[in-house]
Amino acid sequence: MTGRLRPLPRSLDPLADESIHGYLLRLAHRFGVAPLEIAVRTGLVVQGRGRNGIPVRLLHDLDEQRLDAFARATCLTHDEVRGLLTALLGERYGPLNAGLLAEFRTPSGMLHNNRWILTRATRYCPRCLTGDGTEIEERHGGCWRRSWRLPPVFACLRHQRPLLYGCPRCGQDINTARAGSLVARASEAGLHPAQCRATIPGTRAICGASLVDGEANRLPHSPSTVAALLRLQHHFDRLLDPGGPKSVGSFGWLVPVAQHFIDLRALSALIFMTWPCGRELADTEALAMLVDREAEKRHAEFAKSRAEAEAGRRRQASHHYSNPAADPAVAGAVLGIAAKLLAAPDENETHEVMAPIIDRAKERNFSMSYQFRSFGGSSYPLQAILLTSRRDRGALQRMEQRIESKGFSRLTGAEQFTR
Repeated sequence: MTGRLRPLPRSLDPLADESIHGYLLRLAHRFGVAPLEIAVRTGLVVQGRGRNGIPVRLLHDLDEQRLDAFARATCLTHDEVRGLLTALLGERYGPLNAGLLAEFRTPSGMLHNNRWILTRATRYCPRCLTGDGTEIEERHGGCWRRSWRLPPVFACLRHQRPLLYGCPRCGQDINTARAGSLVARASEAGLHPAQCRATIPGTRAICGASLVDGEANRLPHSPSTVAALLRLQHHFDRLLDPGGPKSVGSFGWLVPVAQHFIDLRALSALIFMTWPCGRELADTEALAMLVDREAEKRHAEFAKSRAEAEAGRRRQASHHYSNPAADPAVAGAVLGIAAKLLAAPDENETHEVMAPIIDRAKERNFSMSYQFRSFGGSSYPLQAILLTSRRDRGALQRMEQRIESKGFSRLTGAEQFTR
């Protein structure tokens, strides 16, 4: 069927960093049809098989048949289509790098078992969604960015503000839908791309609230907190940029940027698990208080999970601590602490700052702490340091020799992370 698809009578040029989710919304709005109809007409979904919406796996990658059909129908090049997908981000963002994460080597596994890519939810900048003032963006809205799907992207540097993650009216995720659908209410036409597509609880009605109104544009945090988040976002954006540095410091050693983000993921889990250890490293008291509330909720969920596991009702899960925070500001606060920990210049200082966190993690749950300290895909320096006792000087020396034997080089003063 995809071989018989004809080009659409009109199309749209992709916006910089636009996701395929946003592109479908804008194209559907231009034609005045439902996003599901566009997905069918462009070969993403087979006619009659879209009862569950548009498969969320299409966010990440397309097989060659779908890629070719979509490019032909939209009059885009293959490279332009690939630029709408998150797969290419894995070159720098380790949690999307199949070469580093063996458990996510299948396309479905990369999305459905990987919490460090935001599939069912997406953050957004209301000012980005208003468009840049051009006629086409005035009509159909601005860019839903691919990078908003990455937990380390929690602020918009262009508009100098933190991202939002829920509808200003109904409070739900703006894309709340049944599991596995890339677009909520995909068979519904008439919604602007900058409108909430969540279903109002207890009804079948769509919320439809504007995501660019005055309430959405209000800054939710103090100037000092916003400034701290923007500084960290500038650092992460530089690392995610295809033209950015190839390596960055992790515990005093230079590691590939992709692995650095996996190291941040591992430390994020340890920070949540052991909070309030590391609280003094938060950039502002307001950010520390946000993590206070988030950690309290996660500790309660973990305690409930442990009780159910002890009663034999279910297996104890680690996701209560390893999942990224939904709130962009909380995500920024925790990742900021993780980045400071990784910025320790040598092993002695690393063990000094990490020892309380490691000891508390072992006390809370030894096997889970080991899982986080030896996270798959994390850098060898991180694993070696987190699994070596600071009291064993001989082990520390052997650890340094092993790291050097793996080809890692030491971080110089000019290469350290500063904000």
